[in-house]
Amino acid sequence: NLLAVTPIPDTNLLELRAEGEDPGQLQTVINRWAEAYETFRAEEIEALSGRTIAEIEEQQARLDAEIAAARANLQLFRETHDIVSLERSENRSLSSLKGLNNSLNKARERLIEAEARQAAVAGALERGETVVPDTLKADMARLRLSLQRERLRLASLRERFTDTYIAADPALQDLPGRIRANERQLAEMRRIAEQTAMDEADQAVKSARASVTALEEELTVQQARVQQFTERFKEFKGLEEGLQRLETLYADNDERLAKIRLQNNTEYPPIQVVDWARLPEVPIYPDYERDLLIALGIAVALALFVTWLVDYLSAHGRSDEPATQLDVHIHTGTGATTLHADADRPRLGPGAHPDDTGQRPQALPEHDRPVSGNLPMLPREMAASEVQGLVAHCDAETIGYVALLLNGVSPYELPLLHAGSFDDRTRQIAVTGANRRDISVSESLWRRFAPVRDRLEDARAAMPIAELDQGLQRCADAAGIAEPTQVTALALWHSYVLYLIRQGIDGGSLTHRVGTLPPDLTGALMHFAPPGASQPLSSIRFDYPLQADAG
Repeated sequence: NLLAVTPIPDTNLLELRAEGEDPGQLQTVINRWAEAYETFRAEEIEALSGRTIAEIEEQQARLDAEIAAARANLQLFRETHDIVSLERSENRSLSSLKGLNNSLNKARERLIEAEARQAAVAGALERGETVVPDTLKADMARLRLSLQRERLRLASLRERFTDTYIAADPALQDLPGRIRANERQLAEMRRIAEQTAMDEADQAVKSARASVTALEEELTVQQARVQQFTERFKEFKGLEEGLQRLETLYADNDERLAKIRLQNNTEYPPIQVVDWARLPEVPIYPDYERDLLIALGIAVALALFVTWLVDYLSAHGRSDEPATQLDVHIHTGTGATTLHADADRPRLGPGAHPDDTGQRPQALPEHDRPVSGNLPMLPREMAASEVQGLVAHCDAETIGYVALLLNGVSPYELPLLHAGSFDDRTRQIAVTGANRRDISVSESLWRRFAPVRDRLEDARAAMPIAELDQGLQRCADAAGIAEPTQVTALALWHSYVLYLIRQGIDGGSLTHRVGTLPPDLTGALMHFAPPGASQPLSSIRFDYPLQADAG
């Protein structure tokens, strides 16, 4: 009868309650209750699929070793037999064979061209045509031009003079001899040119034929090499297919392991102790403030009754002077009750209203205004100096979780994060679940998430909240923070929510950053907002003041 489980509306939280006379004993009972339930769930999951998971993980370890050995053998085989690509045409042996075929085709084309030129030169010589190599064309052209000029000059002289006069003139007598000498020289040069052209044609044919012969021999050798390479390439493909089979088996086991764990999470969803039981600062029962008000009301009523009874039984009549009016103001915000005796305030007649006196009641200050309903018990709010001292004594992974909490990710949403939740390009955290949203983070804080992301990328689950709370409490104790047991993940997230509310953030922007809050909790937290309208979003600082060199 002392224990109870109460669901919290609009959340997936359960509250464990215990009522009794010994607070310390109740705290121990609640905490042991939660620990026993966690142990029970772990044993159920282990009994359900623990052995299967262990066998699959052991098989995965063996497959990992076999895959590493297969990759090493494949790399060694590739280097030994000069296999540089999985495409046959890109390997050196096949590329060389293709190049030799191209070269042989070109050599055969050159041989055909050389033989055709040889036949053309021989045919021209048989027909008596002049064949001149390119190297002798210029010399023969100059000799022909000189001979032509001398012949024209001799013809011009013979038109005016006789041969006897020309032979008697010392300047002209050797002209006919030079012409005959040039004619002999031109005939000799023509003979040499024809012989040279024929020799060049023969040499080109011999060179082209030798090139074709050499390329054919090299092609024969290369074809043998290609045949050998083809056999080695088949072996290489076989090794590669074996590696692919091992990798496929490894991926199938990974998928099977993920399905088993997902099934476990479906049948036994993960639980987290959000806040361990603590000794209450004030007793739950009895309600001393309520009892005080009841006693005060009874005392006032009794006093009025006694006064009436005395007046009724007294023989004296009532005084015509107005009685002193007792004005009672109860300020619930301060927790104190103040009685003001106002003798100068006129008495109100029957059916009169306080405003009928012409005086308006004075408004209470913001912190003294009464709050309707019972406020929920809020976690501890940590000051910025306490957070900075805490971060200075935490390890890198714990600092990563602290940065997530101080950017709006609630403790209940940490298990929903995975490696794909972090977008390096936009520096946004995609929070899934009922409060799906994207949280933008500054570059300085983005680097702090690296240890958390490394943990998630290794296919490990996020750090349990209970373990995170224990780590935070150890850091708080090392930092010398008062009451370190109250330093929890929920307290850090609550401090960030109040950090935004105290800046005057509007309700929609707050929900977009930290998720939807229960109405009663929202109403309680909004009492921390500054007076006046909400501030524009551009003036809200979303980065919690953490030291850059902390951690």
